[in-house]
Amino acid sequence: MIVKRISCQVKENQADAFSKYQEQWQPLNQITGFLGQVGGWSIKNQFTACIVSFWQSKDDYDYFMDYVHDDIFLNMDQSNTYTAIDVELFNTVFEIPEVEDNIISVLKESHFIRTALCDVKDGRTSRFIEIQRSVWNPGLKMTGKMLGREFSSSLKADNRFFVFTGWLSKEAHQEYLNLTFPALKNQAMPELDLEEMIGEQFIIENSWRVIPLK
Repeated sequence: MIVKRISCQVKENQADAFSKYQEQWQPLNQITGFLGQVGGWSIKNQFTACIVSFWQSKDDYDYFMDYVHDDIFLNMDQSNTYTAIDVELFNTVFEIPEVEDNIISVLKESHFIRTALCDVKDGRTSRFIEIQRSVWNPGLKMTGKMLGREFSSSLKADNRFFVFTGWLSKEAHQEYLNLTFPALKNQAMPELDLEEMIGEQFIIENSWRVIPLK
């Protein structure tokens, strides 16, 4: 599965316009291989728009970009609402077994998203991946309020990873931070592996949510 991360720095006086344009991506729901898209405004920076989409395969995504994307994008003026955009593709490494039935269900039911863009130190990739599997996955599964987690690797950098988690609510995520996260962090010791991490949190804008028709 392909995960697409988009981060837009939106002009302060264009936030409403950007949001209106983002609603116009609903035709994605008819594209073969499209699994869903969610987005919202970063809690850290109210003018950073965070968008994450999921595709069945790279071939499906490439077909969309080659034959469909411009028909939607060029018919709107969204590019004039932001000053910078960062886009990167990732390939799913693993999910949390026995939590999500499928990513479509996660995207339908989640109301709060936490992501982490992780650059791993040289020589630490194997440990970082194993810690994701053996520490973070079981720990997050036990919270009972996290609906799904996707751990994926960058298509352009061997040491870059993207972690996506969907939650029932902002409050559910905060409860996890207060009660569970400190012990997991002490066990995982991420400082041993991480060169840099960019974390984002956002409440899903329901009008930006796109779920496939089938």
